[in-house]
Amino acid sequence: MIGLPRPLALGLAAVLLLGCLASDAHLDDEGYFCGFVGNTMSCGSPERDAAIAAAMLTPDEARSVGCPPLYVGQRQREREAGEVLPEPEPTSFAVRTPDPALAARVGAAWDRIERWLGAHASATLRKLRFGAEPERLAEWEHYAGRRLPDDLYASYLRHDGADGNLGDGFRLPGGYGLLEVNDIDYINTGNCQNLVLAGDLADADPEHGTWHGSLLPTGSDASGRELFVEPRTGRVGEAAFGERLRYDGPMGFPSHAAMLEALAAALEGGAAIRGSYPTVTGSCELRWAAKPAPRPGGCAGGPRPTPTPTPTPQPPTNADKRATGCLPDHRAPVVRTPRAAVTAQVNATWRRIERWLARHAPATYKSLRPPATPLAIARAESAMGARFPDDLRASLLRHDGANDWGFSFPPIYNAMSVRGMQRDWQGNCDITLEDPELSPYWWHGRLIPFGYDSTGGNLIVDPDTGRTGSFHNEDGLHTDDGDIWPSYLALLKVTARALERGEPVHGWQPGVEKSRLDWRYKG
Repeated sequence: MIGLPRPLALGLAAVLLLGCLASDAHLDDEGYFCGFVGNTMSCGSPERDAAIAAAMLTPDEARSVGCPPLYVGQRQREREAGEVLPEPEPTSFAVRTPDPALAARVGAAWDRIERWLGAHASATLRKLRFGAEPERLAEWEHYAGRRLPDDLYASYLRHDGADGNLGDGFRLPGGYGLLEVNDIDYINTGNCQNLVLAGDLADADPEHGTWHGSLLPTGSDASGRELFVEPRTGRVGEAAFGERLRYDGPMGFPSHAAMLEALAAALEGGAAIRGSYPTVTGSCELRWAAKPAPRPGGCAGGPRPTPTPTPTPQPPTNADKRATGCLPDHRAPVVRTPRAAVTAQVNATWRRIERWLARHAPATYKSLRPPATPLAIARAESAMGARFPDDLRASLLRHDGANDWGFSFPPIYNAMSVRGMQRDWQGNCDITLEDPELSPYWWHGRLIPFGYDSTGGNLIVDPDTGRTGSFHNEDGLHTDDGDIWPSYLALLKVTARALERGEPVHGWQPGVEKSRLDWRYKG
């Protein structure tokens, strides 16, 4: 995943194939995709969403076990006129000092670990990250609404995890990487979503369940197994997907400080820690094995250099913002008429789609909205600084998109109204204007969204070329995949042909579920 600004990272889209939910939430034997945007998910039809919502924990139940609630089948609503805005976020946070005795134990343990790594596994020593800033830990505690145990707090001040995927630059016994503080929320959110979707409160027990939202992940093997700290007692335990929590397993310890001390002793004595011996690879990296092994020579070395101060970021200039295409010049709306030949082709294609929908999917047929007015289109163009291609304009003059859960382009893009197009354009531009460096690959203001999916993504058209593409919250613009067509009209024609002949479009075949058009992936 590419690095993204914090406002965006909180709403990343994750598209999941739901084959692991409870059987009463899985409506048929065919796979289907569900999308997540923040704490909202959708599986492409009201029936599926209703079945999943009935099986999972309610928002109140989720909160009672320390997990964020999960909502199904609801797009993030627009702020209503007159709605009270939230209070401004604080810009500074109260820094605290961990218990001196615990901090001394943690510091002494890390001293011993680092000395051994410097003498025998210097590559791993250089992969330990520098300590987290006290202000960062204070910020985490503020937003989490809870305190880290003092020994874990002191450990993050020494090393904020390790480099590599989920901290695998520093391997703990059992294959766990050493997580940074940012990973706590990442791992906890995923585990909480599994807990909420499973729908069994008995699983939400920090002693004998499968997970609880209060637990603090500190290590991961990147395959569903986590090392965690239970904050009430400070104990270290292990979790695995679908299994009960363990405090008596190979990596169970009375505290994080005790775990670090045991690691230091095992390294210094070459002894096993719960059945795992410290070994060193030929590339001078620490590993753990069931049997001791001779250490290679030539692995002594110093730690990584002291970091240079991070330069203060400069706010983007007006020129930077204008280069994103998201600050168009103010111009009066101009009503334009699409070319007659283009309008004729668009209308003929829509008649084919309408006939098929009326005969086979009447609920989707009824979702098609009345025409947009020429003035509404002109006002949107003025606000976006764009000129809609003639085929898109002619289509909006036939149908102003479709209602939610209505007509969709393959595979999962609901046709948008003029108002929705302008709303999503503005939302994407708001994020881009905060960080104009995103514009080359994440979003550019010249692009026009005309379809949306439940993950916060869009079908887009580039008015400079007429070509379509797609936009995804997680990684931005896609210009070389299955959502690319020479024009909006080309996509419309492909859709009509697929409906009439039952042909798949890039593996997605049209079907009908309870009078609604439903694109199913057939491979």
